[in-house]
Amino acid sequence: MLTTHFALADELDYLQKFLVDQGTNQWNYLPEDGVKQQFKRLDVGADFCLVAKDGEDIIGMAIYCQPGDIPDLFDHYVDRNDVVYVAEVVVHAQWSGNGIGSTLLKQIAIKAKELGAHELIIDRHEQNLASAGMMEKAGFTELDCFADPKRRHAGSRKTSILSLSLNT
Repeated sequence: MLTTHFALADELDYLQKFLVDQGTNQWNYLPEDGVKQQFKRLDVGADFCLVAKDGEDIIGMAIYCQPGDIPDLFDHYVDRNDVVYVAEVVVHAQWSGNGIGSTLLKQIAIKAKELGAHELIIDRHEQNLASAGMMEKAGFTELDCFADPKRRHAGSRKTSILSLSLNT
């Protein structure tokens, strides 16, 4: 049975390994320093992490930021004050395609609305079809797609920016 909860402090080391093990592929940008920084932010409570479990097994995770705390990359797409950035969504390969990622995104939307946000924003490699399906299932729409050779090293080397309005 699928359950979710906010990450516990004693889960963070495992979740960092889970992110790298399950999230590393040709489409994802997961630089070692960036991953370490992300988990430092989680450790001090600057960001949030939702964990999906099947019984005692962690099968997915999603990291999101406080409203307004979004990377500069998104400045010309949104008004940062009422936007929540979803930094990572990773599902264990054995559970891929079962709606775990879209469930986590829908739960983040609920939590973000409680924090006063009016929109979620997320990005992915243009050709990452698994992420595209997850984001579409959760209700996201594409705002833009652009060349991003610094972060994208495979395929088209483009990043898609997507948004989900929380005003409905």
